[in-house]
Amino acid sequence: MERIKTGITGLDKKLGGGFPAGSSILLVGPPGCGKSTISQQFLAEGLKNEEAGLYTTLDIPPEEFLENIKKFGKVNTKNLKFIDAYSWRIGNTSGDFTLTNLANINELNIMMSQIIEEIGPSKLKRSVFDSVSTLLLYADPILVVKMMPVIIAKLKAAKFTQILILEEGVHDPKTVATLNYLTDGLIEFKMEEGKRFFRIVRMKDTDHKMDWVEFDITDQGVQI
Repeated sequence: MERIKTGITGLDKKLGGGFPAGSSILLVGPPGCGKSTISQQFLAEGLKNEEAGLYTTLDIPPEEFLENIKKFGKVNTKNLKFIDAYSWRIGNTSGDFTLTNLANINELNIMMSQIIEEIGPSKLKRSVFDSVSTLLLYADPILVVKMMPVIIAKLKAAKFTQILILEEGVHDPKTVATLNYLTDGLIEFKMEEGKRFFRIVRMKDTDHKMDWVEFDITDQGVQI
C-alpha cells in the first residue's frame, strides 16, 4: 500500500507512513482544535514535493491560506489550485473558480470537474475541503449529502488523497454518519483544559491504535 506523508512526523508514524494513497479522510472536532492546521500542513507537504494540490476554501480567503502555509517552510504554489467558495460573501465573484453562491452546489460540482481535468494525470495529488460544515449551513443539507459522494468519488477516481473537515456538534447525527460512511478514514479531535488531542478512529488498510494523542500547534505547524 502506497502511503502519502502528512508532513507531521508523529502522525505518519501512527499511520504506518502516512495516509493510504487515494483515500478520503474525515477530520471531526470542535472549532480551534487544529483540523485546518493539520489539513493545510498536509497540502503544503505535497506542494513541497511538486505534487498537485486542490484547496476548496469555504471559511477563509485564498490569500489567508497562502499566508498560513508559509510557516511550513518553502512551498512552491505553482501546482496549487483553489476553489474559492468564500469570496462571494464579500461580493467578489470575478476570479477563476470562484463560486457565485454557495447555495448552488451544482456550480461547485462543475468547478471540481473542471479543475480535475485541468490538473491532469499527475502522479500524486492532494485535496482539502475546508469545510463541509460551512457548505451544510448555506446549502440544502439533503442536496449536500447527495452531492458529496459524487465529489469524493470524482477525486478518488482522479487519484487524489483527500481531507474533508467537519465541525463537531453542529449537524444532524444522520448527516455525520453518512459522511463517515462515505470516507475511508476518520480522525477525531478534542480539547481538554487547553490541550489538544486526536485519535485515529478508523483508517483503510492501516493497523493503528485508537488512543487519544496530545499534540501542539507551534509557529512551524503541528508537533506530536
